[in-house]
Amino acid sequence: MKKLVLLTPLALALSTPTFADEVIDPADVTNVYTQTALMVSGDSSLLWQGQVAGGMENGQQFALLAEATFDNEDNDSNKFGLDYQNSRVQYFHVFDTGINSTPKAGVSFDYINTRTNAVKNDLLAVGGVAAVNPASVGGLLVFPMANVIAGNMELADGTKDDLTGFGASLITAKYIGDTGAYVVVTPEIQNLSGDTLDVQNITVKTGLNAPLNSNRSTWINTRFDFAKSTISVNGTDLDADWETKAWLGVRHDF
Repeated sequence: MKKLVLLTPLALALSTPTFADEVIDPADVTNVYTQTALMVSGDSSLLWQGQVAGGMENGQQFALLAEATFDNEDNDSNKFGLDYQNSRVQYFHVFDTGINSTPKAGVSFDYINTRTNAVKNDLLAVGGVAAVNPASVGGLLVFPMANVIAGNMELADGTKDDLTGFGASLITAKYIGDTGAYVVVTPEIQNLSGDTLDVQNITVKTGLNAPLNSNRSTWINTRFDFAKSTISVNGTDLDADWETKAWLGVRHDF
């Protein structure tokens, strides 16, 4: 069964408005950059992302993100995916907290749309993320994230339901050398329930991202997903297996 819900509460590679003397550092997800990215999976799915970012006089920053995934409904891995699967639009706002243990925080507002052979959904999510002071966690970059979710879902057999629930994840990143390259590991869980349907998504995402030029404006991104989606209809669980997916792509920050 394909993953039923596309819901990463904050952008995969959130970034900041780039000023002349600023070092681009996408490992810190409380940064926000104007950027675009394209990723291709091992089964020829396509993931496009675009983001416009800006800043305020008080130092707060904001970003508007859009992304869409395309796949082959006939599961032909020899062709690039051109069939629309899902998309997400997000507004993200980040600010300094003045708290030493969590110096930065952000809030996000998401709309998620899915249209596949297996499922259709329209979901809204409100979430938040905090940056943990690296000095307190051995130099790691750690970002706990959580959100609340509400919306509707329809299965291929016509079963429909209004759902509410939550999502939670923990981004952990570590720099490699002094080029800005980093590895990242992100476990996620999402739980939605209604009168008829109960949905749970468990995902572990790992990645290695590295700049391709000296000013760090262009990056190569890799990601490996290990995921399982479980859906229950009136208390009866549908079959679900663990799935894996590898992604490779390029991102450019403006």
